[in-house]
This record gives sequence, C-alpha cells and structure tokens, in this order.
Amino acid sequence: MTEVINNVLNEINLFQPESYKNMTIIGFNIPEENPLDLMSLEIGLDLGLVEITEINEGGDVGQVKVINNAVTPLLLLDGEEIIGSKQNRIVNSTIIIPAKSEKNIPVSCTEAGRWNYNSNKFHYSNHMASSRVRRDKLSSVSESLRKSNTFRSNQMEVWKNIEMIEDDLNLINDTSALHDSYNKKSSDIQDYKNAFKIHEKQNGLIVYINGRLVGFEIIYNSTRYKEYHDKLVESYIIDALSKENQEYEKQEFNENTFINRIKESKCEKFDSVGLGIDYRLENEELTGSAVIYKDNLINASFFTKIES
Repeated sequence: MTEVINNVLNEINLFQPESYKNMTIIGFNIPEENPLDLMSLEIGLDLGLVEITEINEGGDVGQVKVINNAVTPLLLLDGEEIIGSKQNRIVNSTIIIPAKSEKNIPVSCTEAGRWNYNSNKFHYSNHMASSRVRRDKLSSVSESLRKSNTFRSNQMEVWKNIEMIEDDLNLINDTSALHDSYNKKSSDIQDYKNAFKIHEKQNGLIVYINGRLVGFEIIYNSTRYKEYHDKLVESYIIDALSKENQEYEKQEFNENTFINRIKESKCEKFDSVGLGIDYRLENEELTGSAVIYKDNLINASFFTKIES
C-alpha cells in the first residue's frame, strides 16, 4: 500500500465495539485531520450549486453529467445514489469535481425496471448502495481499469445483487429500485441505526456481520464523515437484515489483522475521473479503493471477499 495510506492506517484509534443483533461496528478516529474544503454532494444539491442530468436527451446508462457551479471542489463518494431522471444511479468511484466545472462521470443503474424520465434532473437519494453492491461493483470497476482504463462496472452484477437483496428480504419493487428496498425496510433499519451512534471526532468504521469482518470505511475528516455516517451504516444494515438467518465459518482475522493485511497488500495506481489519484487493491482476500488528493487520503473503502 502507499506511504500516505499506511501513515493514516498507523494512526487509527479504535472506539469500543457496538453491537445489535447480527451486526457489530467499531468506529475509529485518526488524530491528524485533513482541513481540505470539499463540498459534499448532498449539500451541493440542496444549495442549488450542483446540477446532475443525463448526458443528453437519450441518456447513457453508464454516465451522467455533473455541473459544479460552486467555488469549492465537489466530493462524490463511491456508491452514493442519485434518483430521478431516466433511472436511479450510483457513483462508480470516489470523484472530486473541480470548482466551476462540469464533467461526465461513470455510474451504475440501481433501478433495472425503468428507462423513462420522471424528472429533468437527478435528486439526492439519502441512501448509498448496499455494502454487497459496493463491494462487487468496486471489484468489477478495478478489473475494468486494468483492462481498458475505464471506470465501468459490471452492470448485470449490480442488478443481480439488488435482486438478491429483494429476494432475501421478501420484497417486490415495481422497478427493482434499490431505493425502494431501503424505504420498505426503514423501520427495521432504524432499529439497527439506533444502536450505532456516532462518536466525537469519528471519521471511519469497521463492520462485522454474523461475526465476519465485511468492510472498512474512512473519510478524510470528522466533519465531512458526520454527513455520511448514517448512510454508510445503513449500507451495511440492509445486508445484515438479508443475512440474519445465515451463518459463516469462523473468520481467521480480526480488525487489527485486517488493517495489517491492507498495509501489506500491493496496490495499483490510476488517474481519477476528477482531481487526485485513484488507488486499487485486489487480491484473494480483499478488494478496495482509495483516493488521494494533494497528498492526503480523502476516502477509502476496503471489503473482505466473504461470498462467491
């Protein structure tokens, strides 16, 4: 792993684990917080400083147009969902859009049963793709980068994972929209969320489901992390709900071993769609990505490959 990422991982201070039913979260803090001023997508859309549309009237499943009219760079997190226009989408990688600029960005569809306009522009979803969807999408985007230097996902795999969530939760959604699954399970999700409160100065988390470590998330400072905490936690809850009756074999490593495995792993370097550098980790145990901008780690997500 890169020196910048390893330095961050060496500074992690873990909070006490919190558990509810089949899910455990260990929050953490990194003392040296990054002061970079990046605007979140939710705030940009709320303030009217950001506009997201189809790239043209006909649209393209794998791309949308983002216009950032702010004087501040815009941060889009890997897996953030936007809804409306011709179909709901999720962002394929963490992207920093320069101030006062526009860019077509790579996305994946999270609503297989619709391809018609229900609004001219996209709106913020308040949800992220589930951890299962994000994990497999991340892996397929990394493969696309190695083969063709493009941030393209395996769209069929995204739809299949969303269908699996619907099947596991016994849900029927008219357009197979992941957003609808979140809404229909909102009560159960809230019960989980009530158990996982954000800590002061928290800027990351490690998640276990059914006793297995499944994911690691970090955002560059606690102020920005606070905006994403509930959405990140929720992205694991919906998978925990779908796995309440499943069991896994005993896992061979805990959070400390997991962090060491990340540090020991080789990574590949790619130009980001926006500002900064996109680093990718892929091996038999882990898949992950991290974006570095101005020699600072902005966002990283790492997942264990616990399912075929």
